[in-house]
Amino acid sequence: MAGCIHKVPSKQLVLIRHAKSVFPVGVDDHDRPLSERGVVDAAAVGQWLGTSGLLEREIAVTVSSARRTQESWELIRGEHVELTARAEPRLYGASPDTIRALITSTPLVVEVLVLIAHNPGLEDLALSIASNRKSTAFLELTRKFPTSGIAIFEVNDWANVAEGNALLTEFLVPRG
Repeated sequence: MAGCIHKVPSKQLVLIRHAKSVFPVGVDDHDRPLSERGVVDAAAVGQWLGTSGLLEREIAVTVSSARRTQESWELIRGEHVELTARAEPRLYGASPDTIRALITSTPLVVEVLVLIAHNPGLEDLALSIASNRKSTAFLELTRKFPTSGIAIFEVNDWANVAEGNALLTEFLVPRG
């Protein structure tokens, strides 16, 4: 069709900070479990995911190997989402550059990439890649990226996610 412009569908990058955890004495940071509030909030993130429409697209989920992120994913996924997440040890304590490297290596067929990880790397990455720095979502993100926080970005191509080139479409913090 002459004169038609084919719009490449955007991809969604969903950055989720793990739910609230506890600090038991004698337990290594990597093995910290969720708190009671974290369990409730992770379920609220799952309710959001179930109604977001993202599950209807080609989706990949990558989760830090830490216990609190793995428990968060299991509660987010719930009994109704038949998605298997890939555990990624490099996300534990990851820098923004490490997280970006994982994003840029995502296969092109993936339409939605969900990453569940930790601060400060997750927050630093979100702040650096956002292109719309005067938006309400960005201003909320600059205040804090709390546990169970979700930053959703539109990107054109995984391989080109870089500083200032992802559209932050929403920032929310579901609570149970």
